Amino acid sequence: MNVFRLIDRELKINRKSFLAFAGISGFANAAILAVINVSAEHVSNKQDTLYYLALFIVVSAIYAIAQKQLMMEATSHVEKSINSLRIKLVKDILHSELSTIEKIGKEKIYTIVSKELQTMSQASALFVICGQAAILLFFTILYVAWLSPMAFFLTFIFLSIGSGWHILRSKEVKEKLRQAFDIENVLVTRLSDLLNGFKEVKLNSDRAGELEERILGLSGEVTETKISTQKIYAVDFVISQLTFFILTGAMVFLVPILSSVYPDVVMKVTTASLFLIGPISNIVGGVPIFSNANAAIQNVLELEQMLQDGKKTLISDQPSDDFSNGFKQIELAGIYFSHSHSDDEKPFTVGPVNLVINRGETIFITGGNGSGKTTFMRLMTALYQASGGMIKVDGRIIDKNNCMAYRNLFSSVFADFHLFQEIYGITDKDEAVYSEWLAYLGMSHKVKVRDKQFSTIKLSTGQRKRLALMVSALENRPICIFDEWAADQDPSFREKFYSDILPRLKANQQTVIAVTHDDMYFDRADRRLKMVDGQIIEHHSHMESPL
Repeated sequence: MNVFRLIDRELKINRKSFLAFAGISGFANAAILAVINVSAEHVSNKQDTLYYLALFIVVSAIYAIAQKQLMMEATSHVEKSINSLRIKLVKDILHSELSTIEKIGKEKIYTIVSKELQTMSQASALFVICGQAAILLFFTILYVAWLSPMAFFLTFIFLSIGSGWHILRSKEVKEKLRQAFDIENVLVTRLSDLLNGFKEVKLNSDRAGELEERILGLSGEVTETKISTQKIYAVDFVISQLTFFILTGAMVFLVPILSSVYPDVVMKVTTASLFLIGPISNIVGGVPIFSNANAAIQNVLELEQMLQDGKKTLISDQPSDDFSNGFKQIELAGIYFSHSHSDDEKPFTVGPVNLVINRGETIFITGGNGSGKTTFMRLMTALYQASGGMIKVDGRIIDKNNCMAYRNLFSSVFADFHLFQEIYGITDKDEAVYSEWLAYLGMSHKVKVRDKQFSTIKLSTGQRKRLALMVSALENRPICIFDEWAADQDPSFREKFYSDILPRLKANQQTVIAVTHDDMYFDRADRRLKMVDGQIIEHHSHMESPL
C-alpha cells in the first residue's frame, strides 16, 4: 500500500521507542479493562475496592502518559515527513525544465502539491482520533439511562466536564487552524508564483533563490503551526479517553455507594461504558480516510516520479562561466527544436536558425500566429533545450554547465507572463527608484511599492505588463525580451514604448528582442526577422526596403 510505502521511506522516527510506547499504551488500555472487571467482582469487599482503585489510578496514569507521548510523536513526525516531501517536490520543480512542467501540466502540479498534501496532513490527525466520541457517547448514554438513573446522572456530570473542557479549548484550536490556513494560503500563492512565473524564475537565479527561500520558510511555518495544533488535539484526545475511564471507574466505585444496585447491574454498566463501540467506530471511520490518503499519496508519488523522469539533462546551478559583464555577440548556429506529437503526426520544428545577435541591438520579430515565434524565443533563451545545433556567447559554447549563466543574460515579459506580487531577485533598489519608474510608466496613481511588494496586481493586462516591464528594466540584464508587449497598450502608450522606452534601453547598451505586429513602428528596429512555419525567411535592417 502507498501509505506504508511512504511511511517506510519518509517517516524518520525511532521505531523502537515508538513501538515501546505503543506496547505500553496497549497494555495499559487492556489492564484498565482487567482491573475494572476484577474490581467489579469484589465490589462487596471495601478493602479490595480501595486496592483496585489505587491500581486503577496507576494504570490509567501509565496509559495517559504513554498515549499522549505516542500521539504527539506520531503527529509531529508525520507533519515533518509531509514537510520534507513538500520541500522535495518544490526543489524538484525548481530544478525541472520548462518542457517537463508543460508536459505534466501546471494545474496537476498545483492540485497535488496543495490539495493532496493537505489531504495527507488531515488524515494524519484523523487516523488517531476518528470515531472516539460520537457513537460511543450516544449508545453509552442510552444504555446507562436504562440500567441506572444514578449511573446516568454520573455519566451526564462527567460528559459535561469533558464537553466544557472542549468548549474552553475550541477557541484556541480554531485560532491555530486559522493561522495554519492563512499561512498555507500564502504558501499556495507563492507556489502559484513559482509555476505561473516559471520562465521568469528560470531566467533569473537570484529571483529563483529568493523565491525558494520564501517558499521553504512558509512551509516551515505551516509545519510548526500544524504540529502545535495537533498537540492540542493529542491532549484533548487523552482527556476524552480519561473522561470515559474515570466514568467507568465511577460506575464501579461510586454507583454502589450512592445507590442500591445488584452486582450484575454494576457489571453491565461497566461493560457498557468500555471498549466495544470505540474500536468498531475507529475501523469504520478510518476506512474512507485511509482510502483518501492512499489515493493522495499515489498522486504525490506519481508526480515525484514524473519530475525525476524529466531530469535527463540536469542543468548546473553553479555555472562554470560568468557572463556578469554581459556579452559582445551571441551566435545561434543551426539551432532547432521539435515539438513532440503523436506517432502518426509530423512534429512541428522551429529552425534550423543561424543568427548573430550583437550587444545593444534592437531586433523585431514578426510572423503570423503559429509561425513559431514563441517557441523560438524559448529556444533562444535556453528555456527549451535545443534538439540540435548550438548557442555561442563570444565564442563559448553553451552547455549544461553554463546554461544558467546564459539564461541570466535575459529579462523577459512573455506573452503569457506572470507578474509576481513581490519583487524577487532585486536587492539594490530603494523605494524612490520604484516610484520613479511607476511615474514614468503612468502607474503611480494605481500602484505603490512597499517592502518590495506591489500594493495590488489586480489590474488590466496592459497595466500589469507595465509593471512587468518595470521589473524587467530594473533587473538591468543585457537582453530584454518583449513578446507582443504593446498589444494590450492604448495608442499613446504604444507610441511611448517604441519611441521612448526602447531607445532608453538601447542607450543603456541593452539588447532588445521584441515580437511585434505594429508595422508602423518597424523603422524603430535595427533589424527585423520574419518567421514563417518555424523558419526565419528574412532579416534586414530598417535602412533596407522592406519586402
